[in-house]
Amino acid sequence: MRKRDNKAPMLLCLIVLLLGFGAIWMFIQSEGIAFAKVGDGEQFITKREFDRVLTLEERQPIYMKSTSLNQIGELAANQPVAIIGEDEVYYEMRLGNMSAFVRKGQGKVEKQKLATLVHTERLAAVHSLQKTVVYEEANMESTVILELEEGYRYPVVQEEGDWYILTIGERPGYIHKQSVVLDEGIPVLVYHHILPLESMTTMNSTISVELFEKQMEYLASRQFKTLTAHQLYDYLEGRLVVPQKAVLITFDDGLLSTKEYAHPILKRYGFSAIQHIISSRTDRGQGAQLFDADGPLQYLTAADLSELTDVFQFEAHTNELHSLNGDSGVALQRSQEEILLDLQGNLEQVPAAVSIAYPYGHYNEHFIEAAKEAGLLIGFTIIEGYANMKSSNYEVSRFGMTEKRSFEQFVTYVEGDMTWP
Repeated sequence: MRKRDNKAPMLLCLIVLLLGFGAIWMFIQSEGIAFAKVGDGEQFITKREFDRVLTLEERQPIYMKSTSLNQIGELAANQPVAIIGEDEVYYEMRLGNMSAFVRKGQGKVEKQKLATLVHTERLAAVHSLQKTVVYEEANMESTVILELEEGYRYPVVQEEGDWYILTIGERPGYIHKQSVVLDEGIPVLVYHHILPLESMTTMNSTISVELFEKQMEYLASRQFKTLTAHQLYDYLEGRLVVPQKAVLITFDDGLLSTKEYAHPILKRYGFSAIQHIISSRTDRGQGAQLFDADGPLQYLTAADLSELTDVFQFEAHTNELHSLNGDSGVALQRSQEEILLDLQGNLEQVPAAVSIAYPYGHYNEHFIEAAKEAGLLIGFTIIEGYANMKSSNYEVSRFGMTEKRSFEQFVTYVEGDMTWP
């Protein structure tokens, strides 16, 4: 019997070891072609067959749905995209992890194979400063798949050299880095107490009505949109295209002064805001409270929470863990099970909550795990910075607003120009 020659396999193994992860493999299969490229950008692409692929005959707008339909781009003709659903009027596809919609009547749907990314975890978001072209390949001479609208933050899943990659209808699309700006994140403002300037005796955790109104007037004049905690979560998960001018306004502790002074100002400008409620304090006042600017702190009651839903969404701030033992928050001295029980008690008062503001900004691994187990999706800290995809959703940064902050600092922060060490 003839002896088998083992030199060729050994030589192939040696070549693979020498090339390492820079190797490019091509596999040709009877069912189609699958290929994976492993390079500096760690891009993985494969061919997949989809039962329902839409190809437009003419260029068409694509929309996202919130309270209304907002156009976020235009899909090119003759560019196939996988669809995941439909109703009487629209086809539904994915842009990143979010749903996008295109009107029916201008295309055909059929089974087809598409090149898709294997790995589509969130990476970051990019600002479109003008209408922005998305190409089929990392080459500005390649075919255009999509044009993005100006003034939005779009989720991208990978980067490769001079390109960011997003997914549209399960396909990779390439955005040249020079055509967009990497998104630093959403500004999240945190307030506590609000009083007329003449009534203020301290600037600690307190802002004047006058400065607060000036800030809100600025946001309105610049056409900022206020987000909810759930919208922030969707943005962080790559499930929401957010306007460039977006901000999240939060209040910690649920103080009655926010009903007296902040609520009418926010309502006048059409803004919403989040109130993080300490549920054990909502029964300290009985009936309709008369606000006393010179007295001890007063808290919103359960009746107030029902009354103020036109402006405020109510979120978690613990039940009985908002206190200090020395310099440390008492929650840090509790077990995960004890923190979970407290959060469950807190959520009985604010059942729609999706976020927790850590008392005094103090938290640890036990607190985070308890928040997850309680079903909360976001943890707000008092670490200053922007809310973005670089950090855990349970370590979201905010910017503390008191009378000590200048109006110029406020403007720099909300415009996304603040730099952090």
